[in-house]
Formats: sequence, C-alpha cells, structure tokens
Amino acid sequence: MMECIGKVCTRNELIGTHFMMTKTTYTLTIFILTCGLLAFGQDNAAKRPKESKSKFSLSISTYNHAEQMFNGVTTYNLTDSLLTVRESSMWSELDTLLFSKKLDDNSIYQIESIQLDSLKDFYFNYCIMATSGNEYFISKTVDTITQKISLHHYYEPQIEKIFEQINKHVPDKLKHDYLAKDTQQDCKP
Repeated sequence: MMECIGKVCTRNELIGTHFMMTKTTYTLTIFILTCGLLAFGQDNAAKRPKESKSKFSLSISTYNHAEQMFNGVTTYNLTDSLLTVRESSMWSELDTLLFSKKLDDNSIYQIESIQLDSLKDFYFNYCIMATSGNEYFISKTVDTITQKISLHHYYEPQIEKIFEQINKHVPDKLKHDYLAKDTQQDCKP
C-alpha cells in the first residue's frame, strides 16, 4: 500500500495509495457515524411515546368509608387526551367537576403503559372491616377490552404507580395519597 514512500512514485502507485487510504477513511467514517446514530436512536426511543392508535380510557373511583358522607366519591378519569377529576356526593345526583387538564401523548403513554393485566378482579383486605378503610374501583379500557378491578383497602404496586403518574398532573389538594406499601393485609377471613 505505501510502497512508494521514500522514492519517486508512479502515477498509478500514487492513485492506488490514495484510493486505499480513502477507502479505509470512508469505511471508518461510515462505521463511526452508524454507531453514533444507533446510540442516539436508542436514547431517543426510550423518551419517545409509543405511537398508539388504540382507544384508551381509565377511571378510578375512590372513597373512604368513614369520610364518604362528607367527602363523597372522587373519580379520576383519563381518556386519550384529557384528565378530569370529579366528586360525587351521596346528597346529590349530580357530580362536580373539580379539575380538567389536557395531557400530552407522553403523559398518557406513561399511564397507559402501566400493566394491570396480571391483576385479579377483586382484592379484599380482611385486616380492615368491610365498613372501614378505602375503596378503589378501577376500569381500564383499551380498544374494546375493558378490565375492572375492585380493591377494599388493599395495597397493589401497579395502582400506586397509576396514582403517582396522575398526581404529577393535578393540584396538591386533589392528589390522592394511596395506601402505604406496608399496609397490613395478610389477615385471613
């Protein structure tokens, strides 16, 4: 390749040497650019919301037995673009809209991607009387499939994740303080 170093080279030797260096430089440049693009693409893919054409909605209604008479039932509704918080009272047939906010696709995706498929339909904490504690009624619809889950004062990590995401978008007075991870729930009926 570099046979003409230190001597007078013919035109063909110079062209051959230049071609070999150009080919090596070109290959190395393409390799470096490809690695850079792959690394950049991987980083952006994690931040980008999944392109989803599915119809999505989530509803969580919650109340505390002891406080229901005064505070009513709070319902967090999420559609493919809107988060609303409503309150209904046992003294009125109408519910009150407390909050409404349009959410960006990434925020919706963060909530939609929390998997509830492995959860059972019903959880009951026998350590708390049936007329005490917090009740949670969850309905998640993706396309035409609806999943409903009821929890009686029962801690479930996936539900905590949903409330963590919702709480990022609501005012402090409407943030829901979900049950603690160490909630006793191992009592037998």
